[in-house]
Parts: sequence; C-alpha cells; structure tokens
Amino acid sequence: MATTTIRVNTATRDRLMRARAQDFGEVSIDEVITRLLDEHADQVLRARMRADAEHARGNVEDLAEVRRIQVEMDEISAW
Repeated sequence: MATTTIRVNTATRDRLMRARAQDFGEVSIDEVITRLLDEHADQVLRARMRADAEHARGNVEDLAEVRRIQVEMDEISAW
C-alpha cells in the first residue's frame, strides 16, 4: 500500500492521538482516520435518508390532498 505524509496542525495531531487512545486502542493513525471518515460518511448517508423520508412523507400528504380534491370535484360534477 502506498503511503504519503499530510501536514496537520500539532493540535489536530494531538487530538487524533487522544482519540486513538480513548476510543480505538492501539490501531494506527491511518486506521483512526479511516474509521472517523467512515463514521462521517455514515452520518451523512443517514441524514440524507432522513431527509428523503421526510420529503416522501410530504409527497404522500400532497397526493392525499389531491385525491381528496378529485373526489370533491367528482361529486360536484355528478350534480
């Protein structure tokens, strides 16, 4: 696997080291970053799914209103 060096602020490096010690055990910093990125991607996906579900609920409510109006219009037309 190819590797590279990235420059980060010393405080950021220290936060990564603390996070590793507190939450990840003795895995490499690469693994810590990978897991954090995976967690972030999961949070983004879940937020999108919630937004999509909310949008779908709104569409269902709109469709129900359209159907209700169609029924009323049909009743009026029947007179």
